[in-house]
Amino acid sequence: MVNTRNTEEARTRALRGLVEQGTLTAEQARAVEAALREAEDAGSPARWTEIIGFVGGGLVFAGVVSLMAFSWEDLARTARVGLLAAVAVLAGLGGLAAAGTRLLGRGPVPDTRRRVGGTLFVLAAVAAGLALGSALEPDTAAAPTLLGLALAALGYAAAPTAVGLLACGAASVWALWSVLEETGLTGSETLPYGLATVALGLLWGAAAVRLPNQRTGLVVAAGFALFGAQLPLFDGQDHALLSYTLTTAVAVLCLVLYRWWRVWVLIGAGVVGLTLAVPEAIWDWTDGAIGGALLLLVVGLVLLAASGLGLLLHRGAAQQRPRPTAGAAGPEGPAGGLPAA
Repeated sequence: MVNTRNTEEARTRALRGLVEQGTLTAEQARAVEAALREAEDAGSPARWTEIIGFVGGGLVFAGVVSLMAFSWEDLARTARVGLLAAVAVLAGLGGLAAAGTRLLGRGPVPDTRRRVGGTLFVLAAVAAGLALGSALEPDTAAAPTLLGLALAALGYAAAPTAVGLLACGAASVWALWSVLEETGLTGSETLPYGLATVALGLLWGAAAVRLPNQRTGLVVAAGFALFGAQLPLFDGQDHALLSYTLTTAVAVLCLVLYRWWRVWVLIGAGVVGLTLAVPEAIWDWTDGAIGGALLLLVVGLVLLAASGLGLLLHRGAAQQRPRPTAGAAGPEGPAGGLPAA
């Protein structure tokens, strides 16, 4: 442990010296330190404490679920709140212990500890939201969901993981729907929920640009936008035109963005959106007169056409990508190293 600490301190001093000499910028030095930490973490076996952290978090979560499924009604409200609050506090402290160096500004956290900390932060957010929900009246859902969303976002900021980002996504749509329900503005229609969910998906898409788990953020964004566009169909045919119009708009937006942002999630969302919207439009325009076999044929043709369009866009994007010549400096500098200072 002492040798490892001395090595880390020596590495930090060396990088700081390179920054002072002008060989590296401060940002490049941080990137080098992060890459070295990740390489060391990947090359060394996981510590037993980290493995125990994963197993312990999973057992606690399984225990809470089992308790809620079989013995929850037998517990008094005070016992429920106390139990969930204890789980939230313990999970939060475990997450801080795993990812504390990042919060204190002492450099990046090794991947294994970051994943443990992120998982424990998710558990803490869920338990805290449930604890507040148990303490309040049964019909008060906005406050617990907003608390869960806030804690999940803080946990993701402390230890960015794909699981933490998915938890933030689930908490965001849950909080949004809870607020809409408590305000009483939605009535019995799903249209307001659908429009709000589409807007939430667009917000997630804008935020995904700056997130560490960019692809996961885009999956959340595209899923919310497409699901929200389809929600008005649950009201019958009253909003069918709006539904497949929104779905088509989301699909086209994803395909257009793929020209500048070459991520497979966008092209997949565009293909799925067109495959949903076109058969819905044909079914609506023909008043359902089209038969099942013909509808399957239409869906297949639309899927093939959307896939072909996606391949064309991918090929066009690949052709626009600059091709480095032999011996030339790539985007990371000469010989694939860091950019020159």
